[in-house]
Amino acid sequence: MEYMSTEIRSAREAMTIFKILGIKEVTTMRQMANGTNVYELPISQVWQHLDPKPLRFATYKTGYVRNISESNSSCYQINKTKPVTYESGMTGVERIMIDNWEDRLIYLAKFIIKNYYQKTTYIMSDYVMKCLREAYVRDYNNKPSNRLPFGDEVQVIVNGHRYNLS
Repeated sequence: MEYMSTEIRSAREAMTIFKILGIKEVTTMRQMANGTNVYELPISQVWQHLDPKPLRFATYKTGYVRNISESNSSCYQINKTKPVTYESGMTGVERIMIDNWEDRLIYLAKFIIKNYYQKTTYIMSDYVMKCLREAYVRDYNNKPSNRLPFGDEVQVIVNGHRYNLS
């Protein structure tokens, strides 16, 4: 049996992976003119208000690769870092810029696969999301005075281990 490499080595391979995974490019004309490319994953993040927000990532011609999802309070850099020591003797970290567009795309593809497709993903249908949203509004309505109907202490068993949730 011949070994097939799973390493992403070119922008073409990265774009093929994006197509297979359903990752769309959603770059606006203005972003394109500035040298920015934005990609949206078919995975959404859901927080306390049960309002799914798509995961989005951007590559910039300055060398940055960032998570720019709407659920973040601000975009954050996902470039690798290196330690630096300043003239004052203080230490810190510095982002390693990725100068080439192809290298940025390859880095982003590897990052997405590593962090979003090799871990357990919880997928919920639109119907389940609708039911959860209705139950949230009906039972809790975002009021801090609401308590669980069966008391404040909940026990959950996961893989044979008991956890107390208070």
